[in-house]
Amino acid sequence: MLKFKKDQLIEIIILFIISVPSFLSLLNPFYFTIHDNQHPVRLFLLDTGIRQGYLYPRWVDKLSFGFGDPLFNFYPPLVYYLAEFFHFFVLSLIWSIKLVFILGFILATISSYYLARKFFSKPISFLVATIYNYSFYHAVNAYVRGALADFFTMSIIPLVFLFLINISEKKDLKNIFFFSFSLALVMLSHQLISLTLIFFLFFYFIFLLVISDKKLLFIKKTFFGGLIGLGLSSFYWLPMIIEKKYTFLDMELGNYIDHFIHPYQFWYSPWGFGASIKGINDGMSFQLGKIPIFFIVLTIITFLYFFILKKIKIAEIKIFFLIFFLTLFGLFMTTGYSNKIWENLRFLWNLQFPWRFLSVTSIFISLLCGFWLHWLEKKIRIKNINLFINIVVLVLCLSIIFKYQQYFKPQQYLKITDKELTSDEEILWRQSQTVLHFVPQGVKTKKNEYGVYVLDIKKNNLPKKIYEIKEGQGIVRIINNKFQEKTFAIEAKTPITFQLNTFNFIGWQAYINNKKIPIEDKNDYKLINVQIPKGNHQLKFVFKNTLTRNLAESISIFTLIIILIYYFKIKKQ
Repeated sequence: MLKFKKDQLIEIIILFIISVPSFLSLLNPFYFTIHDNQHPVRLFLLDTGIRQGYLYPRWVDKLSFGFGDPLFNFYPPLVYYLAEFFHFFVLSLIWSIKLVFILGFILATISSYYLARKFFSKPISFLVATIYNYSFYHAVNAYVRGALADFFTMSIIPLVFLFLINISEKKDLKNIFFFSFSLALVMLSHQLISLTLIFFLFFYFIFLLVISDKKLLFIKKTFFGGLIGLGLSSFYWLPMIIEKKYTFLDMELGNYIDHFIHPYQFWYSPWGFGASIKGINDGMSFQLGKIPIFFIVLTIITFLYFFILKKIKIAEIKIFFLIFFLTLFGLFMTTGYSNKIWENLRFLWNLQFPWRFLSVTSIFISLLCGFWLHWLEKKIRIKNINLFINIVVLVLCLSIIFKYQQYFKPQQYLKITDKELTSDEEILWRQSQTVLHFVPQGVKTKKNEYGVYVLDIKKNNLPKKIYEIKEGQGIVRIINNKFQEKTFAIEAKTPITFQLNTFNFIGWQAYINNKKIPIEDKNDYKLINVQIPKGNHQLKFVFKNTLTRNLAESISIFTLIIILIYYFKIKKQ
């Protein structure tokens, strides 16, 4: 046991060393330019909400031109809670975000290695992990798009398949729960990537079911693990799915057709820091890389050679064809040739970008790259073959890192502070112009120069205070101003119309002297309005859980209790 732990520690150290060049450019005090530049703001708002006493603040203030936003009711929270963990230890917002990127590189290398170990020897698995971590799409997600959620999900995806394989091999509760946790983490990291993962998991599950000698048991264990994973993460995905109809989320669907990849772009697509656009002149690269393509060609050649010589076992042939099929399927789904599938499966429109299928496809491309060397290792009978393979892998890993490390750096560094990144000017105006967050349908909107819906508002019309007296006369004193609870003491000299400068999204309720009153929102921005009678009153606004949110949170708690019961039961035994 001690030897195993020592060997495992050595493996982790090697994998860490392999990953280091991919994040060296982040080891400085600067922030950097990326498409999704809202991470420090989201972390700042999450941190503020937690400090206000909300473990999971579904609603946050300041976003969307100061009118607030149900941000974490819809945006996957995992990466920001990881960043909050770092921020808790007095690290800056910038460093906390950068550490999540760094952690993602390290975990992607480790997780892909241990998945590869299911098929290959240690040296070849190191090669697979190197190819995966230094894939072009990995670099694009980190340093071009800055899509932290997409990027981090790639570090979890290999674990899902690893634990699914483990269930097929040993159907014990430990493997089932590990599978459940990995599924839950994917859902909490990026629910859209989960949509693509469904297809790959389905095909892999069918493959494992066919070769399983205990099919019914495998179905039961996998189904149970899937339910546990969905249950753990239901507090997020269930309200997100059911309540998105109240937002602008669906208004930008259907444009996926502009973002298909042309097959030629897999071979050559110039590196850039621009956007994905219609046609083949995208500002970002979608190439797979010449080295991985060369390895795939070598894999096909060596397969045909040893297949003709009948030196490949049936089990190896099956797994090779599965990996090959999943690679082709994933690439196919990113191209216009798959448009018929997209037209008929409307839930895929939520992805917005078909190239998001590369998040899962990348691990199968990397695995496919390892087969040629695996067959040489197993089928060629020469002296010191293991030493030869080790040398080849070392040279190849160094070559890959040397070749592709140049893409793992930002376009530009920003000498900027947390305070500047989270100023009112930055959040209320600059950030709010880039995208229409999850605001209620019916607000007055327009499209910006990128064709994205934003609020139709001018800077001089931004709210100066959190409230306004629209009609009547009165004196207002703010008692409490938290994200999800706002209390005022009001001395109404006449009946007044009180406007809280916050969107009226499902969940907001108003109370006068602890009695619930109706909310009106018949204005351009669907802001909360209430009628206040003459006299002295306490006015309170509370963002409460809906029935859906309460149900979702109860399911997550119930699922966690089930896991704990099983854990202590097993521990006792």
